Amino acid sequence: MDTYLPLKKVAEIFGDPSLRSQITKLEESGDIPPSRKYRSGALFRKGWSRNVLPQIGEKVGYFKKFDRPVALSVFTTKGGVLKSTLALNLARTAALHGMRTCVVGLDIQGDVTTALGHDCDLDNGSDLEDIIERLDQTKGLSDLFSGQVSLDEIIVQVGLPNLFVIPETPELVALNDSLNNINRREFWLKEKVVNPLKDYFDLIIMDCSPNWNKLTTNALVACDALISPLECKINNFRNFKVFGHFLKEFKDEMGLDFESVFVPTKYSQNRKLSNDILNWYQGNVDGCTSIGIRQSVLAEEAMALNLSIVEHASTKPIAGELMTLMREIHDRVENHLEETADNGHQGARVNGAGRIQNIEGRF
Repeated sequence: MDTYLPLKKVAEIFGDPSLRSQITKLEESGDIPPSRKYRSGALFRKGWSRNVLPQIGEKVGYFKKFDRPVALSVFTTKGGVLKSTLALNLARTAALHGMRTCVVGLDIQGDVTTALGHDCDLDNGSDLEDIIERLDQTKGLSDLFSGQVSLDEIIVQVGLPNLFVIPETPELVALNDSLNNINRREFWLKEKVVNPLKDYFDLIIMDCSPNWNKLTTNALVACDALISPLECKINNFRNFKVFGHFLKEFKDEMGLDFESVFVPTKYSQNRKLSNDILNWYQGNVDGCTSIGIRQSVLAEEAMALNLSIVEHASTKPIAGELMTLMREIHDRVENHLEETADNGHQGARVNGAGRIQNIEGRF
């Protein structure tokens, strides 16, 4: 059953309650679909289906389409740091603003695939054999690699008309190993998946494993920008110095020029150490955003509901912070695209592959 949202809620999702008058004018002029009556408890209200929101967001939103298709990698070498939360919020924000968006799941845990709502009803199934059959019918990157399916056969629509996912499957482990056996193994994802996707999508988001493996290397080679969460806890603080060193080494060896955007996560304003780490990141990490995603039950609830934080809690402070973060990421990527357009698109050298293998083995 489709969900309907009233004018006030729609305006809040796109950043400003004052957008109500602009949305109303667009409706009156026929530039967006008309609102419809829907039942809310004992009352009838007027609003728009969630599926119509991308048409509204494209007109009034803050996350505009880039001048050319963009590929983002979401990656860090530590789990449990809101990596998939960040990928989900980027994906739904872009899709709600009218971008054709495809998420490529590269993490065997499958968190982003689940968060996007793919096969989210499996646990409610009553027949194990039926569930197993459904899972066996799910095709992924490993099937593409082996030539069993074409790229369009593994792309699944989720949640919104313009939001899609290439779901994670258990065979990702075998695919990661199989990449060892091909020439130009660092470029398989770029050449066989990401570049073809750019012919059909405005934004491709690769949600990587927290382990630096060959699929991660492929994702970094294929991306225009890396979005990397920085957990505001001492273990991640210690891990980042090593990660930052190897990331720089990797970019130098491969001749890559992707933008690196570091996002503080899971910080608590009530804990001094957490705030100290946040301040250190923002003062010392080149590319760190001015705001991040705080520790919050609301973020967990949004993930469980397959929604962005803004959709779930549009009137809460964390929603305003998330919108500020999305704007900042958008501007950083847009500026990088302008710079690379002036200098020519980025390429990558294949030399240094032996050292890349060593980097993969360290994480």
